Amino acid sequence: MAPERHPPAFEGAGQESGLQVWRVERLELVPVPPSRHGDFFVGDAYLVLHTVRRGAAVAYRLHYWLGKECTQDESTAAAIFTVQLDDYLGGKPVQSREIQGYESNEFVSYFKGGIKYKAGGVASGFNHVVTNDLSAQRLLHIKGRRVVRATEVPLTWASFNKGDCFIIDLGNEIYQWCGSSCNKYERLKATQVAVGIRDNERNGRSRLITVEEGSEPDELITVLGEKPELPECSDDDDEMADIANRKSAKLYMVSDASGSMKLSVVAEENPFSMAMLLSEECFILDNGAARKIFVWKGKDANPQERKAAMKNAETFVQQMNYPANTQIQVLPEGGETPIFKQFFKDWKDKDQSDGFGKVYVTERVAKIEQIEFDATKLHESPQMAAQHNMIDDGSGKVQIWRVESSGRVPVEPETYGQFYGGDCYIILYTYPKGQIIYTWQGACATKDELTASAFLTVQLDRSLNDQAVQIRVSQGKEPPHLLSLFKNKPLTVYKNGTSKKEGQKPAPPTRLFQIRRNLMSVTRIAEVDVDAMSLNSNDAFVLKLPNNTGYTWVGKGVNKEEEQGAQYIASVLKCQTAKINEGQEPGWFEAMLFLMGSCGYTALYGNTAEMFFTIMYFVSRTICSLSPFENLTQHFRMEIYLELADA
Repeated sequence: MAPERHPPAFEGAGQESGLQVWRVERLELVPVPPSRHGDFFVGDAYLVLHTVRRGAAVAYRLHYWLGKECTQDESTAAAIFTVQLDDYLGGKPVQSREIQGYESNEFVSYFKGGIKYKAGGVASGFNHVVTNDLSAQRLLHIKGRRVVRATEVPLTWASFNKGDCFIIDLGNEIYQWCGSSCNKYERLKATQVAVGIRDNERNGRSRLITVEEGSEPDELITVLGEKPELPECSDDDDEMADIANRKSAKLYMVSDASGSMKLSVVAEENPFSMAMLLSEECFILDNGAARKIFVWKGKDANPQERKAAMKNAETFVQQMNYPANTQIQVLPEGGETPIFKQFFKDWKDKDQSDGFGKVYVTERVAKIEQIEFDATKLHESPQMAAQHNMIDDGSGKVQIWRVESSGRVPVEPETYGQFYGGDCYIILYTYPKGQIIYTWQGACATKDELTASAFLTVQLDRSLNDQAVQIRVSQGKEPPHLLSLFKNKPLTVYKNGTSKKEGQKPAPPTRLFQIRRNLMSVTRIAEVDVDAMSLNSNDAFVLKLPNNTGYTWVGKGVNKEEEQGAQYIASVLKCQTAKINEGQEPGWFEAMLFLMGSCGYTALYGNTAEMFFTIMYFVSRTICSLSPFENLTQHFRMEIYLELADA
């Protein structure tokens, strides 16, 4: 039951999926009928609420629009109504300020017939219609090497070059265009941003399409015109972009407890650490160089500070002398957008883990009862199946092909579930209700193999009358249902190499494998760096040494299934292993870690996160040769664990 202080116009707001629009009339909110959605009088202010409901889950986008001739009173009233409606909806909406002529693409996309500006307003009548049919299409430029950023640029070939990646967002289709000289970091960031747009802004309804330079489909040519000769882009440009990207955003903690806004600098340069965002506080992410300001509201922040978020952002824009049309977006904790997330080096969404990392849990958008997974009840509980992304129990028919230059090559059934990082695989799963095609792409696969895997997937789907569901899977990001397809065999992912008959290289004499069971009691095995930093207390590890000997290291949090997984991979490797329990390592084991070039391992057992570092100073010819970029990820994890340990 809504409190009485809320305007009567809020009754029914956000109850159903769709668009609701209100106009500020004499400092009151008046609903705008659907037939007039998209008509905006330049002398008025409006509230626009877009609601998406899927079962128990709900997502809100709340905008307030200011015409260039609206009065200060109307502008202030619109801001106040926005705060009240946000409060009415439980603080869940993502809020955005929209200025006439500078509307965000998300806002424009709500109005399929375009936005029509009308002269006048409430006081002056509704005469003289001026049509401005804006398009929801946009182009994002992905550039950098270590610090990669997505920046919106004009949708024209003049914005393109051969050295970078671009995202052409056409609404129903999102194209990831990769220049012939782009680097792998830009490719990765482009994929992350495109997936984020699809999942967070389009609710999973858009289609992702990867396009290599020179293979542009007709749809892109229709939008962009004939492609001219594109300029090159050097590595020096990427390095300069890294420097510029680092300085393009700052993070401030904002306090309004005394009635006046106070700012404290948290970080002068990005990427930021997610640990900097405290649930008890509000923050301003200043990306003024791109005319964007974000306000992040912690779920446990002072209620008055949460309500003052938009007002504080407007004050900040004025203090920084930014243009009046600077876009402002207010984000509740748990409702962050892809563009906001890109400024953080270690962002983790709810139930997302990077590789085998600890899951970082944020506030849920909707209260959903957590149901423990039980495979024997999968068909009886659709809620459990949906919550754990399980279509069925994996008992259907499985066919697997490896992607080669000649096309799809069948994989021997006895090796099903063994994937190599240098390969791409196509997995066809057939069950009573339909078919799913998983396209698994190894981290070390060539560009040609990645392209071929996408082409062969489409080809297979066409042979099935376009009825299959296509799912692309990157190495280390395998969904629970894919893991369940290999019956009693754990999915085993080799770090690199190939299962092709030709071109194989001898495996390294010393290898380390991590064995982890997920929430669905499905075990996954992955080859990791031979380094004590790879160890953590929740998992088991098999260390294979030359001459087919080795050790099974068992963390304190390991369960029976993970120990069985360790025995399985040891048998696959034909390796005789001795068992070592965490905390009972003999002195020679520590010496061996010393020779492997380690500096300690992560203990993450139970609800307490502790980092134990054994500082080992040494000079060894066997020191691990990770690149600075790869080491960076480990350092980020260390920082997070240390923050947790101090909490």
